[in-house]
Amino acid sequence: MPFPVWVVATRDPAYAYMLRSSGFRRPRAPLPWRRPKPFSQGYAPIGTPVRQPTDEEIAELQAQADADNRLYIATVEEMQQRHGEVIRNTVAELMRAGSATLRTSAGPIEARIIRFPRDAVVLEIHHPRGWGQTRTTQSGVGEHAVHQLAAALASTRPEAEPLP
Repeated sequence: MPFPVWVVATRDPAYAYMLRSSGFRRPRAPLPWRRPKPFSQGYAPIGTPVRQPTDEEIAELQAQADADNRLYIATVEEMQQRHGEVIRNTVAELMRAGSATLRTSAGPIEARIIRFPRDAVVLEIHHPRGWGQTRTTQSGVGEHAVHQLAAALASTRPEAEPLP
């Protein structure tokens, strides 16, 4: 059973902030006088047998996932190398002011640092395709911000370029 957010907040306010602001509703314990609802795992009619993937299909899917992962990591590293100066300047502004915007041809990428007690920091990045949060420390937030901004730039569109 998950702990209530207020219990988590007493030990780790940064993590509690991430739970509250994520938009994901955490499951609650069912009330003792309620029956659980029937559970469905997809769109097949109830009682229809679900075909299990073969070992070859699983191996093929894992190989494809590994290849996609390597491609994404290479894309992020390439963004860090190609646009490193602009990203580092944005991170310097972020560290100084607490928020910064990286303007790109695909739209703005906004970053914000939220500081908490006991050296905890939440780094929020909003970009045209979504947003993300990372919990880190005061000493590691700069390195995380460089990587997260490069990842946001890579995930917006492949041809996105930072604007001066």
